[in-house]
Amino acid sequence: MPSKGISSESQLHISVAFLIKAMIGISMLIAAYYNVQMRFASIESRVEGMHEELVILNSKVANMENKHIVELEEENKTLMERLGLKKR
Repeated sequence: MPSKGISSESQLHISVAFLIKAMIGISMLIAAYYNVQMRFASIESRVEGMHEELVILNSKVANMENKHIVELEEENKTLMERLGLKKR
């Protein structure tokens, strides 16, 4: 007896194989999504750390500039006193 196309048993087999492949594909997509989320979280924490370091460095530079300005003002006062342009 000649066979006419695919039998119902082979259709069931194809459906199960397709479901297994779909489950594997979905699992891979979910794993990739969580991997990307973890990388973004890691990058975000590094950026926050760098931001904190920048704030600290900006504060230190501002303090250094203020100290330098005070030193320059003192130096200018003493030079002006030496020249006789300003009294003590």
